[in-house]
Amino acid sequence: MDFYAVSALINASTSLMLGLFVFFKDRKSKTNNAFILMTASVFFWSICYFFWQVSTDDFAALAFVRLLSIGSTLIPILYLNWVLSFLGVKDKGSENMLIFGYGISLFFLFFAFSPDFIKGVEGNDFFTYWPVPGFLYSTYLVLSYALLVGYGIYQLINNYYKTTGLVHYQIKYILIGSLFGFIGGLTNFFLWYGIPIPPFGNIVVSLYVFILFYAMMKYRLMDMRVIARQLFIYFGISVLTYAFFYALIIFYDTFFGGVFTLGSYMFGVLVAPLFVMLFYNASKSIHQLANKYFFTSLYNYQETISKLAEDLTSHIELKTIVRLIMTTITETMNVGTIGLFLINKDGGYEFFKGDKGLKGLIVDDVVDYCRKNKEPAVADELQYHYERNMGNNEAILKLYCWMKDKKIGICLPLVVGKKMTGLIVLGEKNSRNPYTKEDLELLVVLSKQAGIAIENARQYEQIQDFGKMLQSKVDEQVKDIKEKNEHLQELLIMRSDFLKVISHQLNTPLSIIRGYLSMMKEGDYKAEEALPVIEMGMYRIINTVNDFCEAYKLEGENPVMSFQKTNIEGMVKEIIKEKSGMGEVKDKKLKILIKKPGFRVPTVYCDPERIKRVLESLIDNAIVYTEKGFIEISYEVIGKSMLKISIMDTGCGISLADKDRMFQKFSRGIKAPSIHQNGSGLGLYIAKKIIEGNGGEIWYESEGEGMGSIFSFTLKVAGKD
Repeated sequence: MDFYAVSALINASTSLMLGLFVFFKDRKSKTNNAFILMTASVFFWSICYFFWQVSTDDFAALAFVRLLSIGSTLIPILYLNWVLSFLGVKDKGSENMLIFGYGISLFFLFFAFSPDFIKGVEGNDFFTYWPVPGFLYSTYLVLSYALLVGYGIYQLINNYYKTTGLVHYQIKYILIGSLFGFIGGLTNFFLWYGIPIPPFGNIVVSLYVFILFYAMMKYRLMDMRVIARQLFIYFGISVLTYAFFYALIIFYDTFFGGVFTLGSYMFGVLVAPLFVMLFYNASKSIHQLANKYFFTSLYNYQETISKLAEDLTSHIELKTIVRLIMTTITETMNVGTIGLFLINKDGGYEFFKGDKGLKGLIVDDVVDYCRKNKEPAVADELQYHYERNMGNNEAILKLYCWMKDKKIGICLPLVVGKKMTGLIVLGEKNSRNPYTKEDLELLVVLSKQAGIAIENARQYEQIQDFGKMLQSKVDEQVKDIKEKNEHLQELLIMRSDFLKVISHQLNTPLSIIRGYLSMMKEGDYKAEEALPVIEMGMYRIINTVNDFCEAYKLEGENPVMSFQKTNIEGMVKEIIKEKSGMGEVKDKKLKILIKKPGFRVPTVYCDPERIKRVLESLIDNAIVYTEKGFIEISYEVIGKSMLKISIMDTGCGISLADKDRMFQKFSRGIKAPSIHQNGSGLGLYIAKKIIEGNGGEIWYESEGEGMGSIFSFTLKVAGKD
C-alpha cells in the first residue's frame, strides 16, 4: 500500500469520525446536517480514492475514478450550502447561487460515467492508472471549484471582517480549514492536464478535520466538546477491553493449549471477577484522565458547581452569598467587571453589589430580552442573531450596541420558578477570548443556584427585618408600659407625699385650732391665751393653701408672668435685712452675707413678685436647714445676657437618696420632717416653675449629706432678648 492510498484512507477516516461527531451531537440543526452531508461527500471521495489507488486493473481503476468524481462533484455545492447555512446568509444573490450550484452539480453528476467527463485511465511517471479528463471536465472545475468554492470563501472573508467575538473566531478557523482542504485537494488536478506534479498535498486534506475539530472545542463551533469527551472515554474503555481479551487468548493458548479446554474454563471462573474489578477501576481512571488532562475546563467547571453548591448551603446571609457567587464567577471566568442587580419593591431592577462603574446602569432592555427569550443575553450571539435576521432586529441591534458600548459580555438572568428576580452583568474576559459553550453552560447552572440562594437569603433577610420590627414594636410597648409604670409610681409617691402634706399641714393645725377652741369653751384657756395659737394655725393653713394655688397657677408649659425691669440686687438686700431679724437666725447665730461682686450687678427682666418669692423660699430653706455657719448670696454674669444668683449654705446638705426627688411636687428630703416639720413640699417645685417661666434655669449643687448646698438660678439681663 503506497503513500497516496494511505493518505486517502486517513482522509476518509478523519472525515467519517468528524461527521459522526456532529451527527451524534445534534441531528435537528440544519447547519449540522449540511456539515454532515459535506463530510459524507469527502468521505465518499476519499474511500473511492483509496480503492482506485489499490486497483490492479484498468477497469476497476476507471470505475473507482468515476465513483470518486461523484464525491468530488458534490463537495463544492455541499460546502457552499454549509457555509451559507452557518453564516445565515439569506439574500437573493446567495439563494440564486445555491440554486445554480445544485443545478450544475446535478448536470455533472449525470455525466459522471460518461467519456465526455472522464475519458479513461492511463499510466504516467507516478501512477499506473491516472484519469484522462473529457471535454466537460475543465468546465466542471471552473464552475464547481472556482465559482462555488470561491463564492463560499468570499462569503467567509466578507463576514469575517463584519463580525467580532465568537463568530469572528469561528469563521477564522473555518477559513483556515477550508484553505488547507481545498489547496491540498487542488494538487490532484495537475497530472490531469499533463503537469508533472504529483498530488503530494492530498494528505493535507485531513488537516481541515483537525482545524475544524479545534474550532469545535474552543469556539463552540457546532458544540462538540462534551460528546468528544464521551467518545474519548468509550474509545479508551474499548481499547482496554480489546487488549485484555487478546491477552487472555494468548495466555490460554500458551498455558492451556487453547481457549476451549477444561483448564481455560476453570481459570475463566477466577478471571471473570478480576475482569469486572479491572473494568470498573479502569473506567473510573479513564474518566479521571479525560477530565483532568484532556477536558480540563469541563472538569474544573463541574468542581466549581459542586463547590459553590456546597458553600451556598452553608450560608444564609445575603451579603455572604452574593460575595461567594461573584467571587466564584470572577475567578472561574476571569472577567474584569461584574455587577448584580436585584428586583426592588416597585418591580424595577437596581444595583446591589459589584464594580462601581455599573452603578446607575439602566438594565430595562436586557431584562425584557431575558424575560422574552428565557436565556442569557450574550453580546456575540446578539450580533449573530441580528446578522441572520432572527427575532426583532431593532431590539436586538439596540441591545447589542448597548452591551458593546458598556463593554458587557453577558447579562445573566436569575430565575426562581417563572419569576426573574435579578440580573448578573459580566464584562468581557480579561483574555479578550469569547465566552465558550462550557462557559455559558456553567453560568446557566450557577445562575439557577444563585437565583435560589439569593431569593432564600432575601426572604431570610425580610424575616429578620420583620422580626426586628416586631421586636422594636415589643420594645416600644415594653418601654411605654415601663414609662407608664414609672409615671404611675411617681404619681403614687406624689399621692403619698400629698396625703402626708394634707395630714400634716392641714389636719395638724386644724386639730390644734379645734382643741384650743374646745378648751376656750370649757374655760381651761382664756381667749387672749388661745387666740395666738389659733392665729398661728390659721396662718399655717393659709400658707399651705396659697402654695397649692400657686402650684396650680404655674402648671403647664407657659405660665403667665408680669415682666418688668427689676433691681435684683436691691431686692436681695431687702430680703436679707428682713430675714436677719428673724428669731431663728439669731438663735442659731447665723450670718447672712452677700459676696461682693467685681462688677456692677445688672438689672434683670423678670416678674419681680414671683422672683422675690423664689429668693425668700431659697433663703428660708437655707436658714431652716443650717444649724450653724453662714449663708452667702453671690452673683455671676453668664455670657453677658444672663445673671446667675446663687444661695450657698453650710447646712445639712443633700443626700444621694434625695437627688431624684428635688423640684418635684409634694416632695421633701427623707430627713427634712425631722429638721423642719412645717413644709408643703411645693417650695422648690414652685421656684422651678417660676424661674423657667422667666426664661431661666434653676439647679443645685451638694457634695453630700452634711456638706452644705448651693442653689442657683439664672435670669435674663434687662435689654437683651
